[in-house]
Amino acid sequence: MNYLFINTAEGTRALLCVNGKRFYDENLKNSGSETLMPMIDGLINRASVSVRDIDVFGVCTGPGSFTGLRIGITTVKTLCYALDKPCFAVNNLRLNSYNNKSDKVISVADAGNKVCYLARYDGENEIMPAACVSIDDAKKLIVENPDYAVSTDVKLSDVFLGNAGVGENEMARAAEKYITAVAAQSELVPLYVRKAQPERSAGDL
Repeated sequence: MNYLFINTAEGTRALLCVNGKRFYDENLKNSGSETLMPMIDGLINRASVSVRDIDVFGVCTGPGSFTGLRIGITTVKTLCYALDKPCFAVNNLRLNSYNNKSDKVISVADAGNKVCYLARYDGENEIMPAACVSIDDAKKLIVENPDYAVSTDVKLSDVFLGNAGVGENEMARAAEKYITAVAAQSELVPLYVRKAQPERSAGDL
């Protein structure tokens, strides 16, 4: 099955798989639409296929950059709607955890201002769903669970000791697991976890 899986939770990443052959590109400095669409076009040209040859589209739904997530999800919803194709969604923290070989993983992603997104997994089971916590609270949770390995995004690689970053292999692993759970584009919704800056009140992280 041919698929295109994009991730704009942190920067821009795109993985195209055609007849089992993978084509990958990334730009960690930019998650804007001016980066994503040329990246997709470049992968399609490298694979010598048409966008209509893609059977299913995948997207990372968050948590992550609010603007980045909106761009990624809107792009996939538009492509699926225009081409009448199904899609699949992947949680960014679950995707992050795949950079670790351990079954037990605490996955952490940057949320800015000394705050992070965090989830805990044991194999395919989500022990603690995605939450927004302070960096200090995340460190405490990690210390309290020494049997769990740590996976982080690139931005937190210097804050937490663990495996950092997501690339082609992690995206391929996630796609292989989630491509069996396809849905209609109308069902795609972002996983924000944290309120947007204008909506936060005193006490909100």
